[in-house]
Amino acid sequence: MKKIVLLLAWSLVFAWPCVAQTLAAHIQALKASYSASGNIVALDERTILIEPKMPGPLCALPSSQGGRTTWYYYTFPLASITVPLALVDETLIAEDRVFTDINAAKTYKPGDMGDTTMVVIAGLPGKQFHTLIYDRDKLTQLGPGPHSGKEYGQAVDDTQAFGLTFTDPAAARTFEIALKNAVILAKQRTAQP
Repeated sequence: MKKIVLLLAWSLVFAWPCVAQTLAAHIQALKASYSASGNIVALDERTILIEPKMPGPLCALPSSQGGRTTWYYYTFPLASITVPLALVDETLIAEDRVFTDINAAKTYKPGDMGDTTMVVIAGLPGKQFHTLIYDRDKLTQLGPGPHSGKEYGQAVDDTQAFGLTFTDPAAARTFEIALKNAVILAKQRTAQP
């Protein structure tokens, strides 16, 4: 019995670094798959900072009901969002194909596919993510060059859910899978004493 306990203890000692490497590998996959849309920084082993390229697109999502198409519009004016991975509800991570063309509602024909993939991420019930948002109108009026947050109306806000956009559907899918895996591992590590 003593040998079995020692064997299990050694297994845990050697398995622990593998879990850390796996979580780090998933965070690297998040960074790589999101690189065309923005930047991701690992703040610590279980928290990431997402910095989407600004301005984010206005996303139009068609919904057909009873032979009629209704349009829903989304915009996520995120300068950055802090995401503790253990606070994400991995069961609610979802993706939709959306249109970013402002004339999409006028030119849409049933069956048309959007040009962008939006991955929606929600927190666990009662949990919020800390964000820095910007004023879309102020940002679009600025010329090129570095600008201070004050110039584009940066403000602190909290949100329960947010969307990230990807022009490459394969990158969006890779991001979604890596995020789900990272969230599950972060929750496992949080639950361990």
